[in-house]
Formats: sequence, structure tokens, C-alpha cells
Amino acid sequence: MKRTEFGVGFWTRRDLLKFAAAAAWVTPAYAQARAAQRGQAAAQTGTQLVLLGTQGGPGVTANRTQSSNAVIVDGRPYLVDCGYGAVKAAVQAGLTLGTISNVFITHLHDDHTADIAALLALKWTASQNPGEATIHGPYGTVAMVNAAISFSRANVEIRKVDEGRTVDPKTIFHARDLTAPKITEVFKDDRVTVLAVENTHFPERAKAKMDYRSFAYRFNTATRSIVFSGDTAYSENLIELARGADVFVCEVLATATGPAANTRGAAPNNNDTESIARHVRETHSTPEDVGKMAAAAKVKTLVLSHQVGGGRGGTNAPLTAEIKKFFSGEVIVGADQMRL
Repeated sequence: MKRTEFGVGFWTRRDLLKFAAAAAWVTPAYAQARAAQRGQAAAQTGTQLVLLGTQGGPGVTANRTQSSNAVIVDGRPYLVDCGYGAVKAAVQAGLTLGTISNVFITHLHDDHTADIAALLALKWTASQNPGEATIHGPYGTVAMVNAAISFSRANVEIRKVDEGRTVDPKTIFHARDLTAPKITEVFKDDRVTVLAVENTHFPERAKAKMDYRSFAYRFNTATRSIVFSGDTAYSENLIELARGADVFVCEVLATATGPAANTRGAAPNNNDTESIARHVRETHSTPEDVGKMAAAAKVKTLVLSHQVGGGRGGTNAPLTAEIKKFFSGEVIVGADQMRL
């Protein structure tokens, strides 16, 4: 086999091909890493909102991520919800798992929590010193995080043997069950204060049978206030929480128009028992609801996320027409990876 001399050593043709293949992989990977670093550097000061996932509902699609958002304050990220695809979306947005230390869950439907186990497992695996993380959410969050840690037990035990890892996930990953029947401060550090309140995603008849609850959150930073509705029907609590906010990220059920929407709150009858259809109809916000809440709260900018039906992306989608009958401020139809 022909060999080519480079310096003091000799490279075979196979060596050259291997080197070329490695270089072809390293160059774009390096470029991507540098691009992510530049993106993070650009976000080091001030407050940014990144819509990681704007898909509404538990379905899995090829090109959209389930509900997830990142509030980045002076370079430090805080996640709101962590639906399927959120971890990959966070990396695509230039975040590193090691910097994610606080996650706020609006409620425990799987399209808002599916990537929690992945986030904790991959954060632990990514480094010998992965750093701590706390998952904040309504009743059931502690049990969910404990289950996520148990899910990774085999992975942890194997890597402790094979790789000499010493960090126990139970010592660095934490969870908090929050209560917020009225507006409550649930978190504060040197960069952000987080308020929470129960919204109206769960009807009173359902809450009477379970301890699970659904929250909206408000992030107050030195430069901006950002409110996340979570999944909810029209909510007076949410209006109060969002009052005067710079950005109001609200779910929207674009398909709940016409006669079906007008049956919200109707008493059950023999042909209308508890069902998925009734849940969707009763516990989400129509464009009219969204417009009225945004107007009542006097928010500056409305961002539509957790979209079920209707168009997505841009500012003039048909989805906004009904909203603008009630709300005169800026309306943005959110899209995955949109940065505001």
C-alpha cells in the first residue's frame, strides 16, 4: 500500500482517508459549536424569550416540538414546560444542558413533561459535574422527578462502574410541589422573580376528584415581564397575573369555533359525558377568549403558542383575525425556535 510522508512519520492512503473523513465531520461540528457560542454571547445581557416548542396537544409530529419555552436572563436559561422534543430544541437554540438549573412545569399532561426524564438523564450523562437542577410544578411534580430518576437507575449504575462516575442523581436533582390558588411568589434569585397562580385548565368538578392543578407563570426581570398562560380556558386569575405584562404567551384553540365552542360549561347529559372532545372544548382558550384576556390585562405583546389548529408563524395569519376584534396590541403567531 502506498504511503505518503508527512514530517517525521508516514501516512498510508487509508490514514489520509480517515483524516479527511474526520476533518469533514469536525469542521461543520466546530462551526455549529461556534455559532451556538455566538448566539449565547449575543444573549448575555437582557431578557430573551425563545419558543422551543409551540405545538398544542400530545400528538407527535415530524417537524414541531411540544410545549416548551426558555426565558434567558443575562445568559442564564429558565425553562417553562418540557414536552417531547424540548431537549433537542434547547440545544438547537444554543443552550447547553449544564446551564439549565430551573424548570417550571405548568401542569402534568405529557405534552408538557415528556422530556423531563430525558433532560435529567442527559444532563447527568453530559458531565462528571453536571450541576444541580430543580423542577418546579404543581402537585405530582416531586413524584414525577423521583420516577424520572428511577427510570435512569440502570444507566447510572452502569456508568458508575464503567466510567467511574461518583455523582448520585438523587443528590443534585430536586423537585418542588407548589401551591398557588392565588398569585404567589414561587421562586426568586438574583435575576428573576417568578409568580404563579392556578388557571382554569381543570374544571371544578375535576379538581374535586384530584389534587392535581394547572398553573400560569409570570417572570419578572430587570428589563421585561413575561407571562405564560399554560393550558387554560378563560381565566380571571390569569388576567390578574398578566396585568401590564410586556409579553403574554398564551395558548390558543383555533378549532374551537362555531356551535361546539358555545357549549362550554354546559351541564353533562346522557350523550355528553367526560371525554377527550369535551376536555378540549371546555378547557382551552378560543381566539375570542385570548383576545379578551389580553385586552383585559392590557398586555403589550401577545404571542400565540400551544396552537391547536390554525396557521403558525408570522404576524398576519388568519388565526389573529378574531383576536384583533378584542385586542388592539401586537399579536405574534409563535413558531418553534422563534426568539423574542
